[in-house]
Amino acid sequence: MSIVTYREARADDFPVLSAMYAELHSYFYTIGYRLPQPDNVGEAWLESFRRSLGRFSNVFIAELEGEIGGFMLCRIKRLPPHMSGDLAGELSDMWIIPAARRLGIGKKLSRLAINWLWAQGAGSVEIQILRDNEASLKLYERMGFEVEYRLVRLFREDDIDEDA
Repeated sequence: MSIVTYREARADDFPVLSAMYAELHSYFYTIGYRLPQPDNVGEAWLESFRRSLGRFSNVFIAELEGEIGGFMLCRIKRLPPHMSGDLAGELSDMWIIPAARRLGIGKKLSRLAINWLWAQGAGSVEIQILRDNEASLKLYERMGFEVEYRLVRLFREDDIDEDA
């Protein structure tokens, strides 16, 4: 059995993280995701947090035998004034390579991210889970998360309103 170590991401991890995110993004389409896939999705994802890494976002990495086996991105944001104006944390993206699944890595990465978000002053932590991702929903329910609301989306091509 492999020894798993955990750490924060560094800039030299970005090429591997970009490739891993591309795998995650492809997986999204197998569990209900329908938004268009952008070109260079891994690089676009990196650009979404690169400048805020360590201040408003962080990436935690699981290593197995010196190789990255999984990651978790988390972000901190301020809720709008009508929703309290408090700081909220977000568990944004997690991917674990198939060979490293079922070892508790997802829970540990999530816990590292949650602890970092608490340290940044977050009063709550949220996560969006795609509708068919039952494994993630079960993990976060076991960790104490509760479903608060649901996001639903209508695509223009699916609009059946005859008055449109």
